[in-house]
Amino acid sequence: MRFGISPMTYELLIDGILAKKGLDGLSKFQFSDLVKRAAMSGYQHFEIALDLFQVFPITLDIHQIKILQDIKNEYGITYSAHLPFLSIDLGGPNKFIRDGSVNALIHAYNSIVELEDDIDVFVLHPTGETVASVIKFIEIPQIKQISSELFSANAIQSIERFIEETDIKRSKIALENIEFPFEATIKIIKKLKTKLCIDTAHFLGGFSGKHDLLEITEKYLDITAEIHLQDFDDENLFSDHSALGTGKNFPPEFLNMIHQKKFDGPVVFELPKDDTIKSIKYIRKNAPQVKIPDIKDQTFY
Repeated sequence: MRFGISPMTYELLIDGILAKKGLDGLSKFQFSDLVKRAAMSGYQHFEIALDLFQVFPITLDIHQIKILQDIKNEYGITYSAHLPFLSIDLGGPNKFIRDGSVNALIHAYNSIVELEDDIDVFVLHPTGETVASVIKFIEIPQIKQISSELFSANAIQSIERFIEETDIKRSKIALENIEFPFEATIKIIKKLKTKLCIDTAHFLGGFSGKHDLLEITEKYLDITAEIHLQDFDDENLFSDHSALGTGKNFPPEFLNMIHQKKFDGPVVFELPKDDTIKSIKYIRKNAPQVKIPDIKDQTFY
């Protein structure tokens, strides 16, 4: 497995740059500088959060992409990309929102198409906030199942269009378990012949239904392309993005399992740097057989 981080966060962009340097600071920001410093810190993998390039005036031009390729070759790192999910709803009831969502994904994909060969996994949320709200509101199991099937059909149609218009390899797409029934997500994956992205906090927080993280991992690790590794802490504002050991239910056995099964995909801490360091210390203490690179606790920007 390759331990990585999503180095560009809202915290960094808003508190570290925008609040201190304003829009001029963002216009001068170079994503490749961030990745290089993180690579120098010892991380093996980097997930590129494509939402942030659509929200903030940040450029990822061909020059930046060439630098990212050079960094990959120099440090032996790998990349994945998280396709946009803000204001995106591929499975929602409104056809025009679905069409716009697919267009947003296509735009994001095309913005880094020159880097496509260097990206191992494209993480994708099959549905969005509207679907999550509706599913949460429905209490009758039969109605919830019917609604899930309808939303799943919408998501399949949307993702199929995205695949057709970009010619992306299905095996590179990993659907993340989110606030949507996990059984329905698995059906979508099987229908589309894509992969799974396991988000540990989403299972621990019950986002995907009542499931045991260890049982899910045992059953589906063979179709898993990426893991988002974090704890769930319902007392934290960002409950599903908490450092390992800060929640109540994270099982250290999960680390042993993916180690024993020799999972060779990226394991990404979707956390700020300080929480990532806390998580690394947790792993070294509770699963010492898992080999973690010598990661330095230093700033990226």
